[in-house]
Amino acid sequence: MNDDNGAISKGGDIDPATADIAKRPRRKARNRPDPPAELREWEGKAHKRMLNRPLPPNIVLEPTGFDQESWTSPHSDVSLWTLQLADAFGTRSEAVLSLFMSQLESLCGRGIWDETAHQWRMQESELSAILALVNAFRPRNEPEAMLAAQMVATHLLTMKVGARALRYDYDTRTASAFAKLVKAYAVQSEEMRASKGKRRTTRQTIIVKKELHQSVHYHDHRGGKQNDYRPHEPTGGPAAEITDQRETLRGKNAGGVVVPLSRSTR
Repeated sequence: MNDDNGAISKGGDIDPATADIAKRPRRKARNRPDPPAELREWEGKAHKRMLNRPLPPNIVLEPTGFDQESWTSPHSDVSLWTLQLADAFGTRSEAVLSLFMSQLESLCGRGIWDETAHQWRMQESELSAILALVNAFRPRNEPEAMLAAQMVATHLLTMKVGARALRYDYDTRTASAFAKLVKAYAVQSEEMRASKGKRRTTRQTIIVKKELHQSVHYHDHRGGKQNDYRPHEPTGGPAAEITDQRETLRGKNAGGVVVPLSRSTR
């Protein structure tokens, strides 16, 4: 059975030998509206901010055979490009530049086959992006450049592990590794701020004071000068006389027994 494109279907399958791809209808591009006016106003300011940022050192890779490549300048002034690299790594040593470049190169994969050179090559844009990330930290010396390179490597590994953790959500070990990498990057960021004198610290000062309170209580037991300071005796004259006009109630017992007991009857 022939379809609309002239292909012969056998058992529901299209024969690729007779299928005409050119005759198939292609999807039309969507009609996209113009940007809003406020976005146009923001465009000029964003362009100025972009131009004020330092220009990162890009790189061009030339194949040398056996899956090896050499680094070259993207423009004609090689000395200027070397100065850009030295400023990006905070050094003046060519040996340090070569070491950093070889280490950053190892972070890039080789996923492009060059038919002309007959070898696998890495993407120039990937290595240039890594250089731009290191340059964004503006390291002032070699130790800061080392920390910046480590932070870039940690970020790349974190994103790869995070993508795997999202793809295989049942793999708790991958999720745990992702959390550790995120924490490691936070520690590295704090160390970078500390090296630049921008550590964010919140200090809480607790002052402990020892205070001694002495309480003195004076008890007057009516001991005064009139009674030779003898306690428990009235001072300032005799005590008031107690008068009770009530009649004394007599008990039923004749006397001799203060508290009547049951054995008294015996």
